[in-house]
Amino acid sequence: MDTAHNRLQSNPLASPQRETAGPRTFEKYEYQYHWALCRILGAHELSNDYVVFIELHEDVVLATSSDVALAEFEFNQVKNVSTPPWNWRKLTLRPKGRTKKEKNSVLGKMLLGVCDKPFIDKLNSINLVATCGFNLPPKTEGLKLSIISIGEIHDECINDIQSAIDKELGSHPLPKMLTFITPDLSSTGFQDAAIGRISKLVELSVPGAKCSAQSIYRVLIDDLHRKGSVAFDYTQWSNLVKNKGMTYQDVERVISAYTENKGIESFSSDFDNITEEMGLKFNKKVGLRRALERYHNAVRLERSLIAMDKQQAVKAAVENNFSVFDEHGAVSLIEAALGALPENVKKNLIDLESAQAAIIYELISKCHEK
Repeated sequence: MDTAHNRLQSNPLASPQRETAGPRTFEKYEYQYHWALCRILGAHELSNDYVVFIELHEDVVLATSSDVALAEFEFNQVKNVSTPPWNWRKLTLRPKGRTKKEKNSVLGKMLLGVCDKPFIDKLNSINLVATCGFNLPPKTEGLKLSIISIGEIHDECINDIQSAIDKELGSHPLPKMLTFITPDLSSTGFQDAAIGRISKLVELSVPGAKCSAQSIYRVLIDDLHRKGSVAFDYTQWSNLVKNKGMTYQDVERVISAYTENKGIESFSSDFDNITEEMGLKFNKKVGLRRALERYHNAVRLERSLIAMDKQQAVKAAVENNFSVFDEHGAVSLIEAALGALPENVKKNLIDLESAQAAIIYELISKCHEK
């Protein structure tokens, strides 16, 4: 029996690969984005205002405020490496390029990235994040730290690092905000870990709510990829935030879109009351209910922040005209909201029935919030 032939029939690609660097490079690249996502989720749990930028000056930059006058910054260089823990020699090692000329060390490149920059006074921390961990002796013997600040490293080790950096960059004192971090996000299975952290965040913020953590994850990671690929510079802060940043409001909007305390069945009674007030016949009521269900599914399953802008426009039209509902009822509110919708949103909603269904859906949702 030709066993080799049988194996070939079972899987014709089951032979050693010539090149495996691609998947490893992709995994390292993806780790940075997932670490950024987890950093966002951590900031979201603790704050109601932040902006996170990907691939801007460093791998991940966190601003403590969306107000440029108040913002302070955290710079993070993120490395997914499987080597032994880095010691001071590895941090300051200068590899040679093709021309045999020495390149900058990992630490040297980080320090050059902030040297003499206009934002230096607003830096809270400069973090080197490495999955391999660090072998940097602490001042207090026996301590095993996952977050190591410069002030916690033994003086002899600090002197060795400082001497190597001075040799590389010239006289360059190590900044006090420099920190070395061993991340709690595993170097493998980080996608599932990120989804788990989303579930935890939703449970903390909306206990008992149903959510599609996987859909939230897909929207957020796709948007990070999209913004990370933007290579332009922006002189205006508002343009930078819009094109390169992910804000608290962005994340809250996605979580809200895929989280609900009650399903669409809880809308039934209110929907019946509104269609009765509208005086609809049975066939029109059935068509409107189907449009309502389509809208519900769209806002729960859509996977881009851009598409969610349509829902935000409908919400705004309902919100801005809600006093009409209080004074004159649902029919008047629907008419007022229709008139307030931008023309491009009306076109995206396809027809009058779909637009009415979207407004009714957001009206009922708002009433349930009250």
